[in-house]
Amino acid sequence: MVTKQTVACLAFALSCVTCEATAVPGASDAQASSFTALQALVAKTKKNLVFVEGGTFEMGDFGTVHSPAKLPYYGALDTMPLHKVTLDSFSIAAYKTTYEDYDVYTEATGQKKIAQDPRDLEYKRRTAPARARWQAARDYCQWLGKQVGTPMDLPTEAQWEYAARNRGQMVIYATDNGKIEAGRNVPTYEWLEKHNRDGYASSWYEVGLFPPSPLGLYDLVSNGADWTLDWYDAKYYANSPVLNPKGPETGTKKVTRGQENLEPIAMEMRAMTMVRLPVDPTGRFADYAMRCVANSAQKIQ
Repeated sequence: MVTKQTVACLAFALSCVTCEATAVPGASDAQASSFTALQALVAKTKKNLVFVEGGTFEMGDFGTVHSPAKLPYYGALDTMPLHKVTLDSFSIAAYKTTYEDYDVYTEATGQKKIAQDPRDLEYKRRTAPARARWQAARDYCQWLGKQVGTPMDLPTEAQWEYAARNRGQMVIYATDNGKIEAGRNVPTYEWLEKHNRDGYASSWYEVGLFPPSPLGLYDLVSNGADWTLDWYDAKYYANSPVLNPKGPETGTKKVTRGQENLEPIAMEMRAMTMVRLPVDPTGRFADYAMRCVANSAQKIQ
């Protein structure tokens, strides 16, 4: 007999993520499949969370202090001044959230799939980064945390930069070697045309195709910019608190970090680890990638 407890387990899949779907009597094939997918997502999430030991670093355009000429690397005023930040330990997803991951969430919560372009619905783009509005991205991360059993959210700006710079080192580009090498550790238009079988040179492709950063993070300088938790304020760095800054309390734009544009010149400049770009989170084209953070001082097992 199917009990109320069993039905609740299937409907919400929160408190019983260790259950075996095959052991639930009376479950339909669709329910069993959804529950199995949820179990797989939880296991995958735990496996791919990279533990980042907390510490203190100088956040912002470190060229103003540490370059040979003491000149900024990027030069935008909102990446200055260089300021001290201390972060608690956390874990961050090695990969951006994929459409395949996000589909598990929409299925479990009774929402429509976010992928509408036929190319995104096909199998070859299921493992490309899911692109969503800021609130939808945050809702996903918080929901995922409930499944994993630890608080999760979008990364703060400080967490993203600290992780991208290998715990705050003076890294200009968050690649495997700190450099941009087109076609080897970042894509080119020719590479995209080759890897998109429908001949469409999409800016987004399967996650994890290029070498990871030394910390073990993929696609930090390509495959779409990432949402962060913070509201944007061009002058925030001058007043940022030292301990675990989370950005201004209010604002009209959110901060994205990472690389969105594939133009060669833009790649060299906008892929720098200190670059921050403001985006209206409710804007017409405000669909960006996401990677989630587990805000726990202990490594997630």
